[in-house]
Amino acid sequence: MSKILVVDDDSKIALSIAVRLKKAGHEVVVAYDGVTAIKKAIEESPDLVLLDISMPAGNGLIVAERLRGNVDTATTPIVFLTASKRHDLRERAEAWDPVAYLEKPFDADDLMILVQRALGAQFA
Repeated sequence: MSKILVVDDDSKIALSIAVRLKKAGHEVVVAYDGVTAIKKAIEESPDLVLLDISMPAGNGLIVAERLRGNVDTATTPIVFLTASKRHDLRERAEAWDPVAYLEKPFDADDLMILVQRALGAQFA
């Protein structure tokens, strides 16, 4: 069973993703802000991080920077989730070598395919 950290300040989005992931057999940890996300990533050692970009207490780009800078989380795959359509934001996110960059609203099935692909690549 894979452990996935879901990070989103919108609790409805975070919980709906968590429910879907749990139904697929994954263990899920949820954080609603950047500071908590970094703490939980270090404590929980997730196999994948689904990371919103626009959040209080450290946006997703700062969280990704911190995760990549920590020896324990440096190689943890990241999938960015964002409602922003800004091209420059996507370019900045690409600097942290994400598995994917998914714009909200997204199709739940597309997210699950990305999750399986990210986890499959990690354990291959």
